[in-house]
Amino acid sequence: MASLLLPASWAEEKTCMQLTPSGWKERKDRKDEYLLPVLKEKTGTLPLLDGGVWKQEDIVPPEGSVACGDKFLLPGLKGMQNRWLLMDRDGNECAHLDVYLFESEKMARKEFILERESFSQLGDLVVWGKDVAGERGTWCMYRLSGKSVDCPEFAVRGNLGINFWTGGRDFSISLPEVEQLFDLFLDRKNHIAAGEELNRALEKKRKRRAEYDREKKEQYLMDEKIGPEERRRMDPWYGMPELCRTIAGFGREQAPVDLLRHEEVLSEELQIPNVHEGCMHFALFHGEFEHGLYLGMFQELRHGAHAVLNPVTPWDDTLTRSDFIEILVAYARSRKEAMELLLKLRFYDPRNTKRDPRDVAAATVVKPGKVGDFDLGCGPVLGPDGALVKGSEQSAVYFLRGNTAVMVLSTDPGYSVLGIARKLDAALEGKGDAPVSQSD
Repeated sequence: MASLLLPASWAEEKTCMQLTPSGWKERKDRKDEYLLPVLKEKTGTLPLLDGGVWKQEDIVPPEGSVACGDKFLLPGLKGMQNRWLLMDRDGNECAHLDVYLFESEKMARKEFILERESFSQLGDLVVWGKDVAGERGTWCMYRLSGKSVDCPEFAVRGNLGINFWTGGRDFSISLPEVEQLFDLFLDRKNHIAAGEELNRALEKKRKRRAEYDREKKEQYLMDEKIGPEERRRMDPWYGMPELCRTIAGFGREQAPVDLLRHEEVLSEELQIPNVHEGCMHFALFHGEFEHGLYLGMFQELRHGAHAVLNPVTPWDDTLTRSDFIEILVAYARSRKEAMELLLKLRFYDPRNTKRDPRDVAAATVVKPGKVGDFDLGCGPVLGPDGALVKGSEQSAVYFLRGNTAVMVLSTDPGYSVLGIARKLDAALEGKGDAPVSQSD
């Protein structure tokens, strides 16, 4: 790992200036000792651009709210007075931002990484894989760790830097808009009063907030009547394995299910009887598995089951010791809920490898007709040598039987799970109660 060469002055406590809507304030830099080793290597390879060196008197903060392209830059609203706010014409908050003036461009980039990836952050899990340079010396850094790639973490033009805070929201801001933000703070002629358009945007924001408060109050009154236990039962994933809740929480970036087009996928069918509840018992999974498989983990709940099958020996000719088969069975309340879960399960990866969800969607076969009354298949998978793995189309099977969603997934792309999936489907139909095995 390359070492990070720092100037001697970096070990001392230096200061930068933060520009707030009410003026400048001094702020101490973070110390390098908190920077994780993997990030020290990254900061040592950051490209420098000719973005200018600015002095404090060069910065011209807008007085009041101004236009920024087709959006508006506002002084911080209630609760965020020290920050700026970028808002669109519908009153949606597109980004919260802090503005800083550093000694140099290099210092700006290091400070921002320290701010975001200190010892309390998961820096070793972050992929700093996307940086974009603008035409006027502006440089943006994006963090690819499940967050939106439409909003940068921070941007730098010379020694002037902007830090963006998402707060867990689905913010979006383009590179041209980042360029416009820097232009606003560096040239007063770009200050154009927001005008009546901003008032309309704020009114839309107020109406949405009032509607949200009304719904929240109604929900509170309903909760008071039905009690906590009944509230839990109303949760669509009540009594299901925790993995169901995790998968259901996938956003569009993790699971672009709208790319999986099929008439039944888009169906609004809601309630049909689900006769499968409680039928996926431990006895179905327990026993001698063919080809050296044993039950390594099992979680049975009223509305589903979650199991992991492991190879008995590391030298078995089916799976390596590090591979496994993961099974999820979920009894949804309706066909629609089961379908929504099934579509998102296709994008689940137990090994958390970096995959483009759009590539997963493109490699998905909707309703190949191999198992269940509705199923999803995967396309051929490339092996470490770059060649297609034989039989990899059957290494993952996703299917519905009525309101029940089932996933059977092998981490070894060369291992077929179709036989196991068909055994589970037969059990759901009441046509078999033998232990799940690889035999087809």
